Amino acid sequence: MNEGYDPQVVIDNSDSGTRMALILIVMAIAGIGGYMQYAGAIPRGQRDKTFCIPLATNLWNFAHDTTYVASYDSWFDDENELWICKLFWFGLIVFSILELVVIAQIIRYAREDLFGEGCSVAKAIAIYCVLQVFVYGIFHWFQDITDDPLEYYGLTTTVIMASAFNISMMRSRGSQRGMSEFILWGYLTLSAGFWPWMMLSDPDHFCRPVYIMMAIGNLAVDVYSIYVFRSLPVYVPPNPVERQTRTAVPAG
Repeated sequence: MNEGYDPQVVIDNSDSGTRMALILIVMAIAGIGGYMQYAGAIPRGQRDKTFCIPLATNLWNFAHDTTYVASYDSWFDDENELWICKLFWFGLIVFSILELVVIAQIIRYAREDLFGEGCSVAKAIAIYCVLQVFVYGIFHWFQDITDDPLEYYGLTTTVIMASAFNISMMRSRGSQRGMSEFILWGYLTLSAGFWPWMMLSDPDHFCRPVYIMMAIGNLAVDVYSIYVFRSLPVYVPPNPVERQTRTAVPAG
C-alpha cells in the first residue's frame, strides 16, 4: 500500500528558498482561477435566472470548505503550523459565502427543475439540506480513511470536482445559459496552478503516475469544456421590459 505525502517535506519545501517562491506563484494562479469561477458564476446566474456551479460540485465544495473553516484549531493551535493552511482558512471563508450565494440561486431559480414541478421554497430548502448532510457524511468518511494532516487530499478533491460536471450541465441545457467562457477559463486556470503546486510540495509523492494522470485528465476536461461551450447556441435572456409589454392587457 502506498503511503501518503510527508507533511514535513511539504512544510520544508513551502517555508524558504526558490521552491517556496515557485509554490507562491502557482498557488496565486490557482487562487485566481478559483475566484474567477465564482466571480463569473454569480452574476451570470443572476442574469440567466439559473445556477452556474453544478449542484454536486457546490455540495462537495461547501462540505469541504465549511469543514476546513470549522477546524480553526487544526490550523492555528501551533505557531509552527504551515502558513499555507492558515492562509487557506481565510480564503475558504470567502468561498463558503460565495457557495451560499449559489445555493440561494439554486433555491430561487432552479428548484422546480431539480426537485420537481411546483416545488415550494420551503420544500427545496429541506431537500437541499438533506443532500448537504449526505455529502457532509461522505466527506467526513473520506477524511476518516485518508491520512491528510494538511488537507492536501481534500483540496485535490475540490479541484477535481470543480470541473467534473460542467460538460453534462451545459449539454443538458442545450445552450450557453448559465455558463460563460470566463468561468471555464477559471477552471482551467485553477487546474494549471494547482497540480504544479502539489508536485512542488512533495515531488516524491505528488509526481507519482496516478497524480500525473489525474492532472492531465483534469486539464483535458477543462479544455474540452471550453470547446463544448463554444459549440453551443448563444443564450439571450428575455428582456423583462419586452416581456411585460407582451403580457400587458390593452386599455379598453
